[in-house]
Amino acid sequence: MRPGNLFKDFMIETNRQVVTSTGRVANSHCGDGSKTLKGCLSEASDKDRTKYSQEEHIVTHTIVQAGGPKAKIADKLVLGERTFYIVDLDEAGSLGISTIYYAEERRDVK
Repeated sequence: MRPGNLFKDFMIETNRQVVTSTGRVANSHCGDGSKTLKGCLSEASDKDRTKYSQEEHIVTHTIVQAGGPKAKIADKLVLGERTFYIVDLDEAGSLGISTIYYAEERRDVK
């Protein structure tokens, strides 16, 4: 492991759909900092980018967490000034041992 790849606390902001004043449905993320996960952040491999990316969301990073999933697809993870949008997740082995989140780092979202 590299020194920067230690486990870090990510704040989870859940995805909610809201109706705007114009009547359109929009996604809104909210969280008060009480829901967190401890995970290890790394850049996504080329294999992960091609397998898990979607049309509008390109996987840039993977986050590995011990235990079952605490966040869902379309949730937002916040680490300091960095923001990650969960594109896909893999509950490795479906035994609750570890979870891999495939995420897109978003610089345009706060």
